Amino acid sequence: GQTRRGGIGRVLGSSAVVAGAALLAGALLGGAGAARAADEVVIGESTTLSGSISELGETGRRGIQMLAERINAEGGLLGKKVRVVSADDGASPANGVTNMRHMILADKAVAIFGPVSSAVATAEESVAAQYHELFFTHTSNDIKMTTSNFTKYYFQLVPNTVMEPRAPALFLAQRVGKGPITLGTITPDYSYGRDTVDAFIEALRRDGVEVKVVVQQYPKLGATDFTSYISALLAARPQYVFMGIYGGDLITFTKQALNFDFFKKTKAITGYTRSPLKALDGQAPGGSYALGRAPFWAVKGPGMEAFNRAYYAKYKDWPSAWAIMAYTAGQAWAYGVRKAASFDSDKVAAALGGATVPTIRGPLTLRACDHQANVPEYVGVVADAPDPRYGYPIWSQTEEIAASKLMLTCEEVEKLRRR
Repeated sequence: GQTRRGGIGRVLGSSAVVAGAALLAGALLGGAGAARAADEVVIGESTTLSGSISELGETGRRGIQMLAERINAEGGLLGKKVRVVSADDGASPANGVTNMRHMILADKAVAIFGPVSSAVATAEESVAAQYHELFFTHTSNDIKMTTSNFTKYYFQLVPNTVMEPRAPALFLAQRVGKGPITLGTITPDYSYGRDTVDAFIEALRRDGVEVKVVVQQYPKLGATDFTSYISALLAARPQYVFMGIYGGDLITFTKQALNFDFFKKTKAITGYTRSPLKALDGQAPGGSYALGRAPFWAVKGPGMEAFNRAYYAKYKDWPSAWAIMAYTAGQAWAYGVRKAASFDSDKVAAALGGATVPTIRGPLTLRACDHQANVPEYVGVVADAPDPRYGYPIWSQTEEIAASKLMLTCEEVEKLRRR
């Protein structure tokens, strides 16, 4: 695939608006950017390929690329080869919007995948609706995207910000009963972070736990110094700390928190999955409660073992959840195209709404009322020692929480839309 680093706006610098408009105008007039081989179809991956959360975007891009390569090796899709174009949004909504417009107008992409940040995805969702473009997210997961902002062109292949925190809440409730417990939280200061922490607290109380929230912290995404937040958390003496930080931010936080004996003074609940566990190189706090969307060692769907082997052979690493979910999102799009016998967005959207799609994770239903996939969430306990198969710790306990225990009902979704 082709990759544009930095997004159009980042590449063009201060003249981005003028030059970007000229580029898009040229595409509309059928300039060179509009050219596409007759025997190929283009899909786009607009995601974060730089900064502290770039690992999520890069491995997601790998998943989409591997799906395209698999389709092409099997003869293509409706007689056409699939080509992936990708671009870095830098976790900026403005860059994401520019990337998406370029992919639609210049690259003639028939579907867009990504991004990492829900703030970027929310901005892109409106652009997709404007151009009647299919849009699949496999990392960003704000509940607003399937409720108040929902359009028929949008599909979510990841547990949303209600589903995801409900899983560790249930896991914790099973261990503490009715409590009472004291809780601290730290999540990035944007819609994902605030929605996730609110949903976690609400889920605990729904599960019958008496919880007192003693401290809440909201650092910016990409923060490099968490010491003041760590001190504030520990000063409040919470028994548990729900940490909605992720990617490089989680790694940075963990390394700094170790200097405060943070994990000896409270029980962390956070996304210690493949990437941070590997990057922490033995420093991962064993015994912490972990959550993950698709840990490679736990997903048992048809084709997962083969996918894991193929990914390792190609990248000399095991796949992240982001790669697995991206591949799944690509499978959903390809299924819709085959079912509709067309690349037309309206026809594919109609074919996918309510459909059950065969994927490497097993059959996934894209619910008709909100196009949310019935994907599970995984929870567990971080192991104290490295796993000899992988060279770093995974989880000593792993539980799959079914989507049926996590999803809003369609009636609840409709109420959120009417707010």
